[in-house]
Amino acid sequence: MIRKITIPAALRIAGLACMLAACSNSTPAATATPAAAGFGGGPRVAVTATPAVATVSVNGELTTIANEISVRFETNAKVTAVNVRPGQKVKKGDVLATLDPTALKDAVADAQLALDLTEANILASSVPATKEAIAAAQAALNAAYATYSTTVAGATSTEIENARQSAESAWLSYLSSQISRDRACSTGTETMQCRQAEASFGSAYESLMLARSNYEKTLQPVTASSVASANAAVQTSKSKLEDLTAGPTDLAKKQAETQRSQAKAALETATENLAKATLLAPCDCIVQAVNVGVGSTPSGVAFSLIDVSALQFVTTNLVERNVAQIQVGAPVTIRLKAYSEPLTGTVRSVLAQSSGVQSSSALYTAQISLAPTDKVIYPGMTGQADIVAR
Repeated sequence: MIRKITIPAALRIAGLACMLAACSNSTPAATATPAAAGFGGGPRVAVTATPAVATVSVNGELTTIANEISVRFETNAKVTAVNVRPGQKVKKGDVLATLDPTALKDAVADAQLALDLTEANILASSVPATKEAIAAAQAALNAAYATYSTTVAGATSTEIENARQSAESAWLSYLSSQISRDRACSTGTETMQCRQAEASFGSAYESLMLARSNYEKTLQPVTASSVASANAAVQTSKSKLEDLTAGPTDLAKKQAETQRSQAKAALETATENLAKATLLAPCDCIVQAVNVGVGSTPSGVAFSLIDVSALQFVTTNLVERNVAQIQVGAPVTIRLKAYSEPLTGTVRSVLAQSSGVQSSSALYTAQISLAPTDKVIYPGMTGQADIVAR
């Protein structure tokens, strides 16, 4: 409805009282006139009327501008503490709940160790090789070349004969040790002489098997696999020597940098997961629901919050004949049923879609932003708003 504010009756009565009390002629608003009818002589006070201010009075309620906020843990562990309860007000950054950080701390320590090892390996590879290391690598390459040449050439006649003679000598030693054992043990197997002879016999047997195996190898032709294996040993030794003399290649440097980046990323992820074990309030809110308890493993929404810093007053009975009188940005006085002192605000918007019909008149919704207040206000509180009309 539209109301017009006129000169209050109290103001008119005050003017009459002033005339009855013969107010001084020096009063700026007083003008000397003939005696007023019914009051005798004296000055007359001229009162200037304040221009009328039109308002639209509507009912409504407080609602949230944003939807209910759902907060959940982003990592898994047992809940060790829940610090809030439903209905409690929290500030942005307040701790809502915490998880057991033991496993998460271990993950951070492991990731830090992996990064340290990577850094150490990169540092070691960047240090120039010593003369001793290069000499050792060169000796290993020479030995690999010699082995390769021997493998390709196969056993010589001299090597074959030497192997045969070694096998024959081992056989004779074996027979001799067998005879010695039999003599030493003829009087009993528990004597010291028997035991020593038995040990010598065993050693002679092992030597015989080895000598025969070596002799058989000298008789075998050279195989492709043995040549390939010998060549692989040469290439490995050659590559190691080249790496030592040339230092790390551009490719090796890129690979090392990739390893460092991956180790750093793993540490950052582990650190972030540890921080996620503490769940913080994202706003100045009221706790609507608590869905976790100490000792549980949370899944889904842990807390539901309402952002009380984003409340608005929404009209419920704004009729169509008054819509044209409301302008965005217009000042508003709001009187909630919960408080005797009014709140203030401004019109934020008028929704174009009708919200219903009342007494054959379409209803529309005006959204009113609230000015900051220290009053405790909640969604759903009702009251009346006086909107200054254009």
